Amino acid sequence: MSTTGGQTIVFANIDFAHLFLFFLSYAFLGWVCEEIWCTVKSRKITKRGMLHGPICPIYGFGSVLILYLLEPWRTTWVRLFFASMIVTSILEYFTSWLLEKLFHAKWWDYSKEKFNLNGRVCLLNSAAFGVGGLALEHLIHPLVEKLIYWKTASPYINYIAAGLLSVILLDLLVTVRKLVDFAATMEKVKAYAANLKERYEGEEWFKPESFRTMIESIKEKAALEKSRFTQKSLETLESYAKKQKIVEFWLKRFPTMITNEENNVFGHMKSVVLESWKKKSGK
Repeated sequence: MSTTGGQTIVFANIDFAHLFLFFLSYAFLGWVCEEIWCTVKSRKITKRGMLHGPICPIYGFGSVLILYLLEPWRTTWVRLFFASMIVTSILEYFTSWLLEKLFHAKWWDYSKEKFNLNGRVCLLNSAAFGVGGLALEHLIHPLVEKLIYWKTASPYINYIAAGLLSVILLDLLVTVRKLVDFAATMEKVKAYAANLKERYEGEEWFKPESFRTMIESIKEKAALEKSRFTQKSLETLESYAKKQKIVEFWLKRFPTMITNEENNVFGHMKSVVLESWKKKSGK
């Protein structure tokens, strides 16, 4: 439990509106930390997270779990540190596993990090979450709690929570639809790339190095010899160019992503994205 305005608040008995706002606050703060870390690491401003809005739900869930489950150890710093490590690591592992089962891709991969478990969690991140648990209980939560229980906003708290929940649910529905389409898109792109190679690989102007170069070389050829390509084939090409951008969109957010059926087309796309990042960051 914790105190706000001289009153004792039992976390387990918080109403849904306040609990949701706590979750949302920490999902937002987690997103901010992720953005800062990835921007510093890659030396360029980047957008992380699956949702369009500025939140990472896994941080919200992790924070609520720490506050709810580890309240008895709040004042025992060593126990709180290790317990926070364990709770958040289990959450991260389960989330990685669930996303892979649902959308046929491992969205982050720590295989190159020391002391990792199946590439889903690693010791460095877990230790960082342990420190985060200490900061959450002793520094961050007291401040957020004062904001959430601000007396001026109290009469409107249910309306605020309902409005934000509606926005988040809409964002979630749009995102899930895109994620469901992702695996199907990869299969279509793979088949289309194979078809292009089979048809044009022997020609001098065709550039088969990556899916992007295939499309660009065909567009260049079509501009010079319009009669060689039907309108329908060019429309199909353009639709696959958009599919390519969708795949690269997710790769920019999750550059360590691995699909369950890794293939040359996906590998080329990942290489293009990572190479463009290196050029922009001056590495």
